[in-house]
Amino acid sequence: MAATPEPAANPEPVSPRIRVMLTRSLLVLAALAVAGLWLWSEWLGAQVARRHPPAGSFVSFDQGRLHYRERRAEGEARGTVVLIHGASSSHADMLATLGPELARYRIIAFDRPGHGWSDRLEGDAMADPARQAAALMRGIDAVVPERFVLVAHSLGGASATRIALERPDRLHGLVLLGAVTHPWPGGISWYHHPTTWPLVGPLFTRLVGVPAASTLLDSGAESVFAPRPVTPGYLAAAQIELLLRPETFRANSQDIAATLDFVTAQAPLYRGMKVPVIAITGDSDTIVSPVIHSATIARQAPQGRFVLLPGVGHMPHHAAPEIVAAAVDELAGRRSNLASLAGAAARRD
Repeated sequence: MAATPEPAANPEPVSPRIRVMLTRSLLVLAALAVAGLWLWSEWLGAQVARRHPPAGSFVSFDQGRLHYRERRAEGEARGTVVLIHGASSSHADMLATLGPELARYRIIAFDRPGHGWSDRLEGDAMADPARQAAALMRGIDAVVPERFVLVAHSLGGASATRIALERPDRLHGLVLLGAVTHPWPGGISWYHHPTTWPLVGPLFTRLVGVPAASTLLDSGAESVFAPRPVTPGYLAAAQIELLLRPETFRANSQDIAATLDFVTAQAPLYRGMKVPVIAITGDSDTIVSPVIHSATIARQAPQGRFVLLPGVGHMPHHAAPEIVAAAVDELAGRRSNLASLAGAAARRD
């Protein structure tokens, strides 16, 4: 006859005191983790700021300052070009690659409000591209009395098109580079939403946004340059690390979140555009659709032109700066070889 097994002993219950101690310990560990990530994000932002200090000049307003860099022409200037950068960057991105190609012009490259070394001016309300356009034009009016060619990349296209619509008398024309101009399906990436929330946003930015972004700068650059390789030294030359300052990171998400509604309301106005528009984009751009944005505004604007670069992604100013320069020449009233250059690029690729 088999022996009957002894019944398993019941484990001793955890006392209420131990439960309280464990709960307190977990809360302390969570608080330490939160404090650590917050302090690390602030420390990282300070380190980045020291590595990339302001190298230009400032235009001051009651609410703060806008930062810009100026490059004077080599020899007699053929005109003035103003550069407006896109999301997740600063003036340095466009100036680094277009500066040499546009050396015959006076170049003014602004940091949009809240980016680079420009103040956010009106706080969270400055996410509105119309407000950014107004602030940028105040800055431009202060340092550029003459008419100019406006060149804008990506998200900067939303503010640049507003400037062209409201201040056509100041422009020779507008060059758009993979620019955001129209509503698009699918919305925005999920993480931009909590980053923008009034109370949660600052916390999410420092605990999740900045730590994650600090590990993704290289892969992010690869995605915007694809299918071509990243320009050597791009992250340093374009000062992309400045995005890792918490307030800049949050401002960037706010800008992205505000743009969809803005371009939805603005798009019907393009048929009344009074300045020439040259929309240049890559046929392999997976960030900003060439069809939804560049091709459409080139068709809608009465003096619009569309230049499609084969085998190019979201960074046409890096892939083909000579074509951007030819577009500027054309709008500035100079002799241009834009058509032949674009055709050569198509044959080459």
